Formats: sequence, C-alpha cells, structure tokens
Amino acid sequence: MSKPRPTDGAPRPTRRWVWHELLRHALVPLLVLEVALLGCYLVLHWLVSGQQDSTRSELVNTQLEQLTHYEAEHISLLADDWRSDARQLARSTLRHMDTPVTSRQREQELKRHMSAGDGTLYVAENDGGAGSYYSSLVPSYLQDHDKVVRLSTMDAQVSDMLATQSELRQIWFSGYDGYFRMLPWTDTRNIFTPGVDLTSYGFYYLADDRNNPSRGAVITPPYQDPVGSGWLVSTLMPVHRGDFLEGVVGIDVTLDSLVERLENAELPWGAYLILVSDDVVMAMPRVGEQDFGPQPAPEVVPMPLLHDRFLDTAHDVENSPAMAHLLRSISDEAQGVRSVSLLAGERLVGWRSVPGTDWRLLAVVDAQQVNSGIDIWNERFNQLGYVMLMGLILFFFALLVVMRWRAEAMAATLSESLARLSDMALRIGRGQPVVRERFQLQELDQAGEALREAAQRRDQIELERAEGARHVEMVMAASGDATWRYDFDQDDLYLHENFFLMLGLPVRASMHLADLDAMTHPEDLVGLLEARWRVMHGESWAEARDVRYRHARGHWIWVQIRGQITRRDHEGRPQRATGLALDIQRHKQSLKLLEAARDSATEASQSKSRFFSSFSHEIRTPLNAIMGFTDLLCEEADLTREQRRYVDEASHAAAQLSALIEDVLQMSSLEAGDLPLDCQPLSVGQKLIRLAGQYQPRLESANLTLSLALEGESLWLNADQRRLDQILGNLMGNAIKYNREGGWIRLAIGQERNASGVEMGWVEITDGGFGFDSAQAVQLFQPFSRLGREDSGIEGTGLGLALSRELARRMGGDITARGELGEGASFRVWLPLADVSAHERVVQAAWSAEKVLPVPCRWLVISTRAQDRLRLEVIGSHVANLEIIIASSAAQALRLVRDVSPCLVIFGDVPDMNVAALFAEIQRMPRELPLWAVRIGERHASEAAGGLPEAFFDSGESPPSMSDIERWMTHLLVSFQRACDTDR
Repeated sequence: MSKPRPTDGAPRPTRRWVWHELLRHALVPLLVLEVALLGCYLVLHWLVSGQQDSTRSELVNTQLEQLTHYEAEHISLLADDWRSDARQLARSTLRHMDTPVTSRQREQELKRHMSAGDGTLYVAENDGGAGSYYSSLVPSYLQDHDKVVRLSTMDAQVSDMLATQSELRQIWFSGYDGYFRMLPWTDTRNIFTPGVDLTSYGFYYLADDRNNPSRGAVITPPYQDPVGSGWLVSTLMPVHRGDFLEGVVGIDVTLDSLVERLENAELPWGAYLILVSDDVVMAMPRVGEQDFGPQPAPEVVPMPLLHDRFLDTAHDVENSPAMAHLLRSISDEAQGVRSVSLLAGERLVGWRSVPGTDWRLLAVVDAQQVNSGIDIWNERFNQLGYVMLMGLILFFFALLVVMRWRAEAMAATLSESLARLSDMALRIGRGQPVVRERFQLQELDQAGEALREAAQRRDQIELERAEGARHVEMVMAASGDATWRYDFDQDDLYLHENFFLMLGLPVRASMHLADLDAMTHPEDLVGLLEARWRVMHGESWAEARDVRYRHARGHWIWVQIRGQITRRDHEGRPQRATGLALDIQRHKQSLKLLEAARDSATEASQSKSRFFSSFSHEIRTPLNAIMGFTDLLCEEADLTREQRRYVDEASHAAAQLSALIEDVLQMSSLEAGDLPLDCQPLSVGQKLIRLAGQYQPRLESANLTLSLALEGESLWLNADQRRLDQILGNLMGNAIKYNREGGWIRLAIGQERNASGVEMGWVEITDGGFGFDSAQAVQLFQPFSRLGREDSGIEGTGLGLALSRELARRMGGDITARGELGEGASFRVWLPLADVSAHERVVQAAWSAEKVLPVPCRWLVISTRAQDRLRLEVIGSHVANLEIIIASSAAQALRLVRDVSPCLVIFGDVPDMNVAALFAEIQRMPRELPLWAVRIGERHASEAAGGLPEAFFDSGESPPSMSDIERWMTHLLVSFQRACDTDR
C-alpha cells in the first residue's frame, strides 16, 4: 500500500486516506475490469451470432463425418473378423486333410453316407452332423472317401464357431473334385442336380488364382440362398496345397444380423444407419421406412441348382425411387455429407466406404431436429449472458457499499491504534513508564509489544549503565588503571584521574596528545606512533603497546596503552578514539623475577644432569668392582656357609643398587627430554607369548598360574620395542612380586576407545594378588611410592610404575590401573594403533593358514626402511617358532647378535657400515648355530664390485615378497636337516 501523500502540505486523515487508496487501487480497477469483461462479452456474442450458422453447419457435418467414420470402421472390423475366421478355417481344413484317421472314425463317418444309383454320395438324414455331398461327376471308384472322413474331424471346431458367433448362418467346404460339406446339415441331394460341377457354380470362381491372385479372403456381394435361408453375404477363402487349389471354405452371414446391429447402434439426433453395396440395400432399420418407403423382404423360394447357372445376386429395389436416387447421386464419392429431400422431409445424409469391402455406410439424420437442439442451447446461452450482466452490475454496487463501510471501520481502527502507538513511543522518549496495550491487528499488537519491551530494555540499560559506571569507577579506583578518550577535531585527550596519579602529576580535565608524547620514552615512541597510524587508517582494528612514561620524580613507569577508533565520519576520517591505560609496572618487575628464576632453574637442571652423570660414573666404578669381586668370591669352593651367605647378600645388594641407579638415571633422562624413542609397529600378541616364555621359570618357582587372552594375536601397536619390553617387564615383575601363593596372572590384549574417545590398543596384566584400595590409587604412580610395603621384605625401588607411565605417555599412550584391596590389581597399557592392513593382505593372499617352523628360529633384520621391517614383522606374526628382531644401525645389530644369536641375518638399507664388513664382524662373534644371510633391495657399488660372502645364499626385493620368504624358509629347513644328519 502506498503512503498517504499530502497535496496541500498538511497530513491527510487516516480515514480519508484509506478510502481514497481503496477506491483508487481496488474499486476503480475492478470497475474497469468489469466494463472490459462486459464489452468483451457483447463483442463475442455478436461475433458468435454472425458465425453461428456456418459454424453450426460445419459442426454438424464434422460430427456426422466422424459418426460415419466410426461406424464404418466398426463394420470393417466385423468383416475383418469374418476374414480371420475364414483364414483359420482354411488352415484348419488343410491340417485335417493331412491328419490320419482311425478305422473306427472311418467306419462311423461313412456309415452316415448313402450312395445313389447315379454314383452320388450324400448324407440323407439330419443326425446332428454336417451335410455331405459327393457329385456323381466323379465316379464312385475315384471318390476320395478318406478326405470325407478326415474333414469330419473338424466338425466340432465348426460347431463351436457357429455356437459362439450368432451372426454366422452356415459354414461349408467345396472341393475341386465335386465334394461339398456344410454345417449345419442341409439336404444337399435335393439342392444339387446329379452330376453338377460345383466349381462352376456359386462364387467358387472368386477364390481361384485368376480372380484372387493374392489368395486372400474374399467377401461376396449379397445373394439369395438357394437353401432358403434368405439373403446372405459369404466370406470365401481358398485352400491351397502349394500351388494346387484343394477347394474353398465359406462362412455365410445373413443380412438380418446386419440389420439387427444397425438398429442397436446408439446415435445422436435420432440418426440411423443404412448399409449398401453398389445399388443394393444390404441392411436398413425399420425407422428408415419413413424416408424411403416400406421395404418388403424379397421372396425366397428354395430351388435346385440347374446345370450351368450361377447364384442370383441382389438388385436395386424398384419400389424405392428415393433410395435409388440417393445411391446414384453418391456413387462417385467415397465419403461425404449432403442434404437430401426424402419422403419425410429434408435430411442430412453422411456416407463413407467400409474399408476392405465394396460397401458403403449411410447415416441419415433429421436436419430440423439438429437445428432445433442448437437453437435451444443458443437461447439458453443468451439468457445466461443477460443474467451474468445484471449480476455483475448488482455485485459492483453492493461491493461499493460494503467497501465504503469497511473502509470507515478499518480507518477508525487504524487511527485509534496508531494514536495509542504514538503515545507509547512519546512516553518511551520522555522516560515515562509504559503500560502494555492490546490491539486487534496482529502486526500492531506485535509493534505494541516491541515498544513495551523497548521501554523495559531502556530501563534495564539505564540501570546497567549506571551500575556499570559505578563498577568501572570502583575497578579503576581499586586497580589504579585509567580510561582515556581522544577527540581528533579538538585535539583533546581526556584521561581518568588514575593516569595522573600513576605518573605523579596533578589531576586535570584534559591534555594535548603532543604533551603526552613528550613524556614517552624515546625507544617506545616510534612503535607507539606506528600502532596509532595503523589504527587511524583502518589497517588494524585495535592495538595494545607497552610504553614507558616519565614519572614526575624522574624514573620510568611501564604502562600498557590499548585503544581503538570508535567514531568516523562519512569519508572514513577518525573522529573519536577510546581505550585503557593499564599500570604494568609490577607485571614487568615480576616478569624479570620469573626470567631470573627460569635461568636459575635451567642452570639447576643442567647441574643436576651433570651431577647424575658424574654420580653414575663415580658410583658405577666401585660398584662394578664390588660386583666383580663378589662374583669371584661366589666361585670359590672353600668358603664356609656363613661366608657364602655374606657374599650372596653383598652380591644381591650390589644388584639392587645397580638397578636403582639405572631407574634414577632413566627418570632423570625422561624429565630432561634426553631419552630417545624409536616408535615402530609391533605385533603385541607375539611379544606377550615370548614374555610368558621368559617369565615361566619365575612363575613356576612362585607357584603362579599364567593365562593368555590374545584374541587371535592380531593387535599391532605403534611403540618403541625396547621401552615396551621395559614397561611389560615392570608390570609383570610387580604382578609376580605382589601376588600370593598359588595365585594367578592373566595377560590380555584388545582395542577400544579411551577416556578421550580415541580408538587405541591396550595390553592388560591382571593378577589375583594383594591389590590396593581407591585411596592408595592416587599415590600409585608417584616416584619411590610403594603404598606402605617398603618394609614388607618385597624388593623394589618404587620407580617402576612411575617410569613405565612416563614412557607410555612419551609414546602417545598411558597406563591406567584399577584394583581392590585383597582382590588383586589390573594395569592396562594404552598405545596408538598401527596400520599394517596392506602387509596383512599380502600375507593372507599367499598363505591360507599359519606356517610352523619345526625348531625355534630368530631372524635379525638390519634396515632403516620401515616397509622392510614392517613386512617381516607381519610375516613373523603368521609363523610359529619364528621371531623377528629389528635393528636400524650397525652398532645396534652387533649388540643384538651377541644377545639373541640369530640364524638368519637380512640386510636391507645399512647406512653406517659396509654390508660385507658388518657381516664379517657378526661372524667373528661366538655362536652355537650356523649363520646365513640374505640381501634385499638395491646394492651399493662396493658390493657389486667386491661381491658378498658365500653365507649370502639369496637376495630379494624390498620389501620382501612372499616367494622370497618361502624360498628362505625352505633353505633354512634343508640346512638344519643337513646339520642334524651330520651330528648323527
């Protein structure tokens, strides 16, 4: 809706404006629309009246043409059905003529026939079967009685057709040799003259190749049935065996059935149909007698067929000149509509040829009846138009009155509501209380609610602003900080009194910015000016700078200046800025103290590391001497029992002290971050199996039972192998030490989400020992804490759990514990999962089942390539009695060879030593079993030139393929077998 526009400078009243807008935007357009509609209606009515006659004639002609077209198509479909039935009978006749019959069938059929003295074969009596006639033109000894019997087998099919299709009068077959068969039965002996040639009579000739080269079904003209059945139309179909004409089948239809079909047709305007053929009326309902006169049925007298006489066809009915005139006038046109004067008056006649025949279908309708019906509808249409015209006029005047009344009511409602809203807005602006108003219109009611909420929000903001101002004043007074505001136009800087107190200056209302810059430390002024420039030009929204200002007493005070532009003009120039001035003098002093403390702590940490390093070196030298001499004394045979006990105690004490020093050094290295970790994917299931084997002697001596729950041993974790062994050793040792006689230990693995929701793998060691209560769980992982068991006689330093948890956390995991006093404890080591799915697929594709080595064997893998190590680790998890040991350097490999004594060394990428030289050093070490080696991956130039030792029996790709692995396992098995045979 448009806004009310005053014409004389004064506002327009709401009531007048609403009525004006309603009249201008609703009633006037509606009036114009109605006038346009009425004009269109009158023009259309005039045009329709002018074109009514021609349109009515075209409409009637079109509908009459469509009517004749539809009915002609219907008659054509009926004729097509007759042709289809005739073709089916022809095929069936030929098939039955070739079908062998039994002697019983032959006897039954020939028993029905009689033979006349002149040689004619016929059926004399109606026994429910077919009529049959064999002309004496064919001597009896040449008559084909087998054909008579075979054709009798299709009587049932013909009877079904006659029973299901009421328009069919009779069905017959006429053979080339003078044999004739018909259903239903007919006295053929009295119809046919003895010795008659049936192929020369009737319409037989229409089906031969000369008159019917396409060999299709043919419909005859209407003719008189010699049997006395009236006027018929026959459908003929030749029966050919190859190019030989065996005979003709025929289907006879009486014209009475066509008349019945035409009388039953439901047609508009009281029309009726006539079916004609050339100049013959084939079928006409009784209603046609009023236009064409009575049509007496032709007299049909049965007569025998004389020699050389064809059947009589129908001719024009001489006592119907109107029909003859009509047929002659339309003889040259296949279809059309014409007005014709008949006996009962003017009639419209439409005709159309029936497709597939020489027939034509005529539709006759009374033209006056058609016109009278259309005139009635035209009169009703005119009356309806007058009613609509008057109704539109009355509706407009009624609408005008209602709209005027509604406009007055709407204007009054709007005026009153707007006045109340204006009063509420004025009260809000004056700061007066506002009472909630209710309005009839939803939008106005929402506006009133919004004004009330605005009033409440105004009161709340005023309270919050006053409270905030008081709070700011309290904060500023308590903290000593200050606010500032700068006016760019006046170059006035307004500062809180705390700022002047902070610098020991007298309090004043404002100062110039240049005066404040003069008090700024020269080293800080440049950065402050740059930050101010960035904020002014919009490159930074806000800035905070630590600046030193000169105190009134001469020393420098640290102040943090924070500010931003709060107002700009339309061109973007700054007009006002606000911010804070924070006293950070104490913060700066504390920061200096913290830096000094940090330097002191760093120096202390370095001193501690140097102390532990010197301490471990100084204490290990005499400790090694003590352990060495105690070992020598243990080997003496002449010691007394008392002396040997003293020596054992001293050796045991020295071992405990060595373990304590090692734990303390590792804890110190972890705290300093100097303990390196090499995390690699590890198969935890295999590791726990080896762990159980290592601790089996201790378990047996302590009378403990160990169980494993490994869930397929398929868990892979990302961890440092050495440190994981250390963690599991500490937890396993505690489970043995803090267990009870005849107790149990359970090892389990699995994966699930930890407390943080991350999918992790875990290794759990559970025992049925002493356990701990929830109050002691807080001290469980504290260094040197043994939960009150320091004097229990159980050995330990109290560093194992603390060291294990720190190692687990450094590897990206953790250790959690749960227990119950007297019921046992459970420790779970959480570590990240490792993805070895690609290598698992390679192994599973090659091996459908796990492999087993007959003897335990260790393979040492020396390579820096992670894929080599991971592929062999996965393979080791699928082969029983095979242990894969990994080394990433030559030095580490030499230590492992001395400790584990491998049977096969796999050399991959060895960066720090020549492969041949490294293998030579390995061979110099004492060992009990033979040692073999293989080389995988690319060789260095020195290896290609100098070659490898004979112990390198094979080489492979990197990472090793499954065919390489199987070849190496086969070689080792053969070598072990040879070694065993040699020993025997």
